[in-house]
Amino acid sequence: MKIILGVSGSIAAFKAADVVRRLRERGDEVRVVFSKSAGKFVAPLTFSVLSGNPVLSDMFAPSAAVEHVALAGWAELLLVAPASADAIAKLAHGIADDPLATYALSHGGPIVLAPAMESAMWEHPAVAENVRVLRSRGVRFVGPVSGPLASGRAGVGRMAEPEEIVEAAIFRSAADLAGTKVLVTAGPTREPIDPVRFVSNRSSGRMGHALAERARARGAEVVLLTGSDRPVPPGVEAVRFETAGDLKSLLDARFDACDVLVMAAAVADFVPEKAPRRLHRSDGPRSLALSPGEDLLASVAARKGSRIVVAFAAEAGDGQEERARRKLAAKHADWIVWNDVGREGVGFESDDNEVVLLSATGQRVEVSRRPKKEIADKIWDAVSSTLSWRTIPAKI
Repeated sequence: MKIILGVSGSIAAFKAADVVRRLRERGDEVRVVFSKSAGKFVAPLTFSVLSGNPVLSDMFAPSAAVEHVALAGWAELLLVAPASADAIAKLAHGIADDPLATYALSHGGPIVLAPAMESAMWEHPAVAENVRVLRSRGVRFVGPVSGPLASGRAGVGRMAEPEEIVEAAIFRSAADLAGTKVLVTAGPTREPIDPVRFVSNRSSGRMGHALAERARARGAEVVLLTGSDRPVPPGVEAVRFETAGDLKSLLDARFDACDVLVMAAAVADFVPEKAPRRLHRSDGPRSLALSPGEDLLASVAARKGSRIVVAFAAEAGDGQEERARRKLAAKHADWIVWNDVGREGVGFESDDNEVVLLSATGQRVEVSRRPKKEIADKIWDAVSSTLSWRTIPAKI
């Protein structure tokens, strides 16, 4: 993502350097714009080195007159951290007397503010009204939080920690997936061997639940079909399943109503023949008969129509990409998310993942190791781009 980080005059400005570092580690491009007083607290050189770009800090520099307009055409998100009471007031009332406030008037994309000020200032009616005005325009706030303040007192007004601010920066646009009906499958299936035992796999459901959470945050209407016992993300309708048969019935019932299906569930490839009663050790050695399970994604492909389908390929060993590409074609999917589950620290049962996105149109997007919520946003970026070009009519 291309992000403008606005830094305003606050003692919390030193934390903004860590925000830049974290954004760059995530793969974002960052340009920094200072308010009039930000340079009293931190040096532009620090942010220039960390971002790899010059800092816009002087309204009267030779290039400043047009640079803020050029940046507005480049940026996808304006993130202001810290956002002082003064900066919030200027953004609310359109005052353009410093580089940050002037840039904000040119910015047409989403805005996220991380307030930082004393409790009395945050609670003042004028600040509360400015915050209300900005919220009514779709501006998102992260924090402030309660904790020690510059005055030595404690209270609400402390800037959120950099990791929370970066998490908020994943947010792109409240309307990004608005009006889109999303169906996500997650977690493992459990196939019974007898009334008390089952065959399953190592899927934790983290990836599918992260996909559901991020889709909802980006405005989608989300139904999550899950075989995991993980908490359900807020605002998401969840339906639990046990077996692949259960999931098939849910897909049959829900698929026609969705615009996008993301098949993140790890569905059993083989299903055991269930014994009518519990098997006992005293009965002696047993052989387990396994039959190939039904290909659930293929079962709905016949009625795919204009829906976007995202498949997953959990691979190991040699020839992984070739197998993922064959699966992409066989499933009639628009995208496939391929990851190497044979590696330590990524994939199953991990908070992190590292994947490659392959599209039916030949795109190949490598996503480096990062938390699964961030992986989820990269997947939704791909889906969003596909939705965008599908809504543009062909030239006649």
